[in-house]
Amino acid sequence: MSSDSALTPIIFVEIDRSPSKYLKNNLSIVRTLFPNRKIIVIVSSKFSHQKLGDNVDLITEESITENSNWIRFESIHKHWPGLQQNYWTNTTKRFFVLGKYMEQNQLERIIHLESDSILLSEKNIDREYNDTNWGIKYPKQNNSHGCASILLVNKFEIFNKFLEFIVNNWSRSEITDMELLSEFASTEAQALYLPSGDLIQRASTYIFDGVSIGRFFLGSDARNQRFPFSSRGQRDMNQGSLALVKPEIKINAQGVLVYKDIDSPELELVTIHMHSKRIPKSYKALEKTILRDSRGIANPLWRLGAFDKIVFAERLVSFLNRRILRKKHFEFRLR
Repeated sequence: MSSDSALTPIIFVEIDRSPSKYLKNNLSIVRTLFPNRKIIVIVSSKFSHQKLGDNVDLITEESITENSNWIRFESIHKHWPGLQQNYWTNTTKRFFVLGKYMEQNQLERIIHLESDSILLSEKNIDREYNDTNWGIKYPKQNNSHGCASILLVNKFEIFNKFLEFIVNNWSRSEITDMELLSEFASTEAQALYLPSGDLIQRASTYIFDGVSIGRFFLGSDARNQRFPFSSRGQRDMNQGSLALVKPEIKINAQGVLVYKDIDSPELELVTIHMHSKRIPKSYKALEKTILRDSRGIANPLWRLGAFDKIVFAERLVSFLNRRILRKKHFEFRLR
């Protein structure tokens, strides 16, 4: 591994909510697989007492100096319909937290992971950084959506341009960070997609999971389902998405987790997006979970997925508050 790439920190942003159990489990896996990698978690100050394990730098968002893009973004009062307002605002706000942290610490390179996205292969990250003619990279979900389940930054200047792009478009009705990632990749030459979606070629040797692989094999977020199960087998039918025909995950002769389908070669999994949030405490348990869930397709109940007790409890509390206590727009989160 090149010395520059080895120094590139992994940064998680977990603002406006308590660090989740699945984030803590993810951190444990990252520390196990990449013990020499610097790990930073940025949280809101009210959660600064949280214990996130050894070798994790805990930074409060409020301690980072504000910059112009942050101030401009915070001044935009965007209205979101429904109960997803905080979610969609924070998924975009995290980019500005990263931006002001990078500016304050004069960083050019970072690796940003979402709390439910697990990094499995460090060597393939290094391969992406070996080519220096790019600014930011992230997976493609489909032709109209990018995904920052992993976000590689190579040049702060280009990342800052992306922040300016968000600010200039944030007032558009119901625009999300995923759509803005896609639009920016189509307009900025140094904003590139990682090997993902329909970009996999016969010469490809590895793949980044935006969300398609993890959601298909390991389940979706139960919050997005009518019944609180992390249902499996879901496919993105939009143009440009990963074509899941007869996919499989297995361990190859080198002991590495690989993804394969009819129309693709055997591809090393660099990341897997655990959309169901069912992240175990150790890598061995994670590997076991991935292989077990990927082998269960023949089971008639496989698509139903796992029952999510936390989402069930959230819905029960919300129901009681809205229907019994008559609290309008009550939203309750346990993770």
